[in-house]
Amino acid sequence: MRPNALLPTPNPDPAPTALCLPRAQLDTLLHLALARPAQPPHTLLAHAPLVLQPAPGGLQALAGPLSTQRLRALPPQPGHPPEPPPTHGLVLVAVASPGAPPPQGDAACEAWLLQHAPGFRLATAAINPALVLLWLRLDGQATLLFRHGRQPASAGAPRWVPVPQLHLPGGGMQRVDLAATTGRQPDPEPDANEPDPGPDDRRDSRHLAAFGAAPLRHLQRSHIVLVGAGRVGSVFAHGLVRLGVQRLTVIEPDHMEPHNEDGDVAPLCEGRPKVEALQRFVRGLQRPGAVLDLQPWPVSSARAGALIAQADAVLVCVDNDAARLWANAWALAHNRCLLAVATRVQPQGAEADLRLLPAGSGCLACVGGYVQRAELLQQLALDGPVPTPADFRQQRQGSLRSWSALAAHLGQRLLEQHLLRPGGGALFRQLQETPQGGLQVRDWRPEDDGRPRACPFCSTLQGAGQAAVTPQRLRALVRLWLDSAM
Repeated sequence: MRPNALLPTPNPDPAPTALCLPRAQLDTLLHLALARPAQPPHTLLAHAPLVLQPAPGGLQALAGPLSTQRLRALPPQPGHPPEPPPTHGLVLVAVASPGAPPPQGDAACEAWLLQHAPGFRLATAAINPALVLLWLRLDGQATLLFRHGRQPASAGAPRWVPVPQLHLPGGGMQRVDLAATTGRQPDPEPDANEPDPGPDDRRDSRHLAAFGAAPLRHLQRSHIVLVGAGRVGSVFAHGLVRLGVQRLTVIEPDHMEPHNEDGDVAPLCEGRPKVEALQRFVRGLQRPGAVLDLQPWPVSSARAGALIAQADAVLVCVDNDAARLWANAWALAHNRCLLAVATRVQPQGAEADLRLLPAGSGCLACVGGYVQRAELLQQLALDGPVPTPADFRQQRQGSLRSWSALAAHLGQRLLEQHLLRPGGGALFRQLQETPQGGLQVRDWRPEDDGRPRACPFCSTLQGAGQAAVTPQRLRALVRLWLDSAM
């Protein structure tokens, strides 16, 4: 599939090659299972909306928010939310005691379904819902099966087929290969036959000493999508290219203005696209075979959503909340990690916000909110990028290259830690200068509050796929969010 091609509605017959389930949600479910008394077979059942969507390597199954409520026709949420996004069925997650055998074969799977999830047809709007069953045992065994919604094309064909991979977006970006137990090999990635040079002992000697060979190779093979190539974003791009990231996609529709030349871009490019000025600056710094994919599209375009669907992480370095909202919506819909970095200089000193949101751990609305909330609906109504105010002081007193570079480098370090360390939830890190010239760092994690979030964006868009993100739905969700915050 071309990178910019829109993701079509899939045929429900083919089985997916992978299930994408946020690790943060799976960890929460496992903690709940461990806290309950063991009663054989001790099957804890959770369910989530299922969306089937084409992806590099084959069809991918996306899981929405997990719920342990009884499978039934749930009443509509208060507040008159927008129409629910389209789904194809359900993801069922069973957590069983050690030694409990998983269902094997069509007859056993159908019997298990009738015993443990008889109301599965009521819990989804799909007429003939497809099902993905993730069977986990507390001793580590896992089974992943797919049941399409239609009857087999030929008599005797199996209805339950194995799914070879489990993707757990979150800390460590883990991918569990179940092909050895399913007997079905995953489809190769599009670049599987291309040479992978791996870390360069001479160029990467310091990185190798800091990370180790395997972690550095994992970082360099990551696909990062960067939204915004201004003062912070261009420094971010520069750092990732020097780290050796093999595929970096930059989404930036704006053109250069004189005040943009304090970023990491080539000088004397006034009036030229920012992506062109960035490319000229980093040309010659890329590793052999590395791809710098520069896209002059607004992040609100479907092309941007299709690119974010292929990413390991999404970085947002823009100065308006509408672009942040669109990037966050695409990341939510495709179960992708998001890191948003914002800086400003106020009369009391420089400030920076960094919000790291692993898949399934929250969104910008429920972790910090949006500063320009009063203008958000107006910004969403614009066709194209939000114009910069004639007087920049409407947004902030000014900008400092030194402070932008500090925030970008700190953000890159957060990204490195996220891509390498398993686990971890959302993090909101605030940096602020003190009147005496010192630096204050405050970290806040949503789970520290001990209060569950009721976020319309998370509950509606998480794992909902490309077709769920529309201007109409985003505007309706913004209205819901604004009303709930009053």
